[in-house]
Order: sequence, then structure tokens, then C-alpha cells
Amino acid sequence: MNKEPVLSYDKEADVLYISFSPGEKATTAVELNDNILLRFNRVEKRVVGLTLMDFSVLVQLTDMGPRSFPLSGLRELEPDWQDLVMEIVTQPPVSQILKVSVYTPSLAETIPIALVDRELLLPAAA
Repeated sequence: MNKEPVLSYDKEADVLYISFSPGEKATTAVELNDNILLRFNRVEKRVVGLTLMDFSVLVQLTDMGPRSFPLSGLRELEPDWQDLVMEIVTQPPVSQILKVSVYTPSLAETIPIALVDRELLLPAAA
């Protein structure tokens, strides 16, 4: 999968569709949060696409830099699904678009967060 992703921006809906395997139907979709949908082939553990809703908000800069979002949808998944999804989002090609890290509010709790690489995607939404 060395191909460049195919990007399609719906300006009216403010949604960016990213296809890593154009024409392929995903077998599974997981909401990483209210704005990010991950589509993948579960059997092959391979990403098919990402949907970024409210794209302009996801790439909006703050006074302190890029905006990060908790991957709150992971909490609703079974542990083996959480592991699979984290494996997919922390490897290319997804990791080239979503920069995943963790927020640690306490020693016992870690919350995965992500920011969208605006430099890579903004030309697609122009």
C-alpha cells in the first residue's frame, strides 16, 4: 500500500473523505470520536479509509498550536478491539494523518488523543 491516499472534500458538509484503498468496501467502521470515523478490513487488520467530519474544526489552530481531540470512542470498545484499532491508527498510513499521543490526567489513567496533520490535508480542502 504505497499509493497516495485519495482525498475528497465536501465543502458544504465540511467532511473530508480519505481513501487508502479506493473502491474497496470496509468490513468494519469505528467512531474514534464524534468527528473521526475509521474504516478498515478487520480480518486483514488494514485501514481502508478515514472520514473527518467538521474538518475545518479538526485542523483549526489554537493559540497554543494544533488542536487535539480525545479518541473517546475507544472507551466503548472491548479491550481486544481497542488494541486492534490502536494498532491500525499508530501505523502508516493512518499515523501520517492522525498524530496519536496520550493525555495522562493521573497516574492510573491515560486517554489517547490525536491531532490531524493539517499541512498534509489542507490543500485537499482548498
